[in-house]
Amino acid sequence: MKVLFLGCGSSVGSPVIGREIDSFDSKNFRTRSSVLITENNKNILIDTGADFRYQALKFKVKKIDFVLYTHSHADHTHGIDDLRIFSYIKKDKINCFANNHTIRDIKKNFSYIFNPVNMSGRPRLKMTEVRDSFVEQGVSIIPLEIKHKDWDILGYRINNFAYITDCSSIPDNTIQKLKGLDLLILDSLRFSPHESHLSVDQAIEIVDILKPKQTILTHLSSDLDYYELLEYLPNNIKPGFDGLILDI
Repeated sequence: MKVLFLGCGSSVGSPVIGREIDSFDSKNFRTRSSVLITENNKNILIDTGADFRYQALKFKVKKIDFVLYTHSHADHTHGIDDLRIFSYIKKDKINCFANNHTIRDIKKNFSYIFNPVNMSGRPRLKMTEVRDSFVEQGVSIIPLEIKHKDWDILGYRINNFAYITDCSSIPDNTIQKLKGLDLLILDSLRFSPHESHLSVDQAIEIVDILKPKQTILTHLSSDLDYYELLEYLPNNIKPGFDGLILDI
């Protein structure tokens, strides 16, 4: 399995608009959080953030086989229209998976996609509600129920890899599904507490409970400097950066 960090930034990216940055190649330049997983020759996208087109071009993404959505916030869905070209490449609908609340919001926010009249010029998508573990195109997916403040949203586990972003807490039943991981990608917005996201120290506490072999932090705000964070973290936890590739 290969995991490519398309983006690891927070909802407004890093830096925030109006601020200076030394280089677009800096590890502190972060687009909105998303990963591309390649398993069994299938490209599995988690979330279509507002930077998805840029990410796909920069990292030479040639196909998307299916999409897993964590939730419906703008920074995780507003690149959905750029699935249009990938559905043309596929010459078929792209299967997209999410919980019922996320599907409801996506169909409302992007109603033109699902309008049965005049189907040209839009992504061809099939939305499927996730209720339990499932197999898609030979890949086994375990949905992970997590809390994003008062929202019930999803992370995902594939083999010994798990992806959890926009997380304020992890219920006990999900903790049990996160044992024995080789790689955990985990939300960590900033050092100070936030009602909807894990802080750096809260993320460290969760890692101490789960004990994955390796953890990479994502959804990092512009307040977090990559090198300062790297120095602060224990050896088994690293900050993510756009373009990071990991083989599991």
